[in-house]
This record gives sequence, C-alpha cells and structure tokens, in this order.
Amino acid sequence: MLFEPPIDELVRITGCRYAVAVIVGARAKDLENKIPTLLNGSANLAINHAAQEVFKGEVIGVQSK
Repeated sequence: MLFEPPIDELVRITGCRYAVAVIVGARAKDLENKIPTLLNGSANLAINHAAQEVFKGEVIGVQSK
C-alpha cells in the first residue's frame, strides 16, 4: 500500500485522482521496462518509486508513444 508520499499531496500536484493513477501507473510501467535492475523485480517498488518521482516533480505528465 502506498503511504509515502500521501495520496492527497499527489492529487494536489497532479490535479485529480485520475491523473495520479495514470501518471504513476505509466511511469511505473516505464521503470519496469527500462530499468529493471533498479527495481529488483518488484512491482510494488516500481509504483512507490514512480510516486516518489511525481512527488519530487521529476515526472510531470505522461508521454504518448
């Protein structure tokens, strides 16, 4: 379960809960595909890492492919 950063803060940063889900989910999938050694095979770590990146302002949106 995601506790840090708080969901309310991610919603404030992104604008809505839907945006949090889409941005964090897309970034987590991107991390799993591009940097698997960083995550050591754990999907939870990908989501947590992606949420931290959004919270720190390192990820600001979803890029289209």
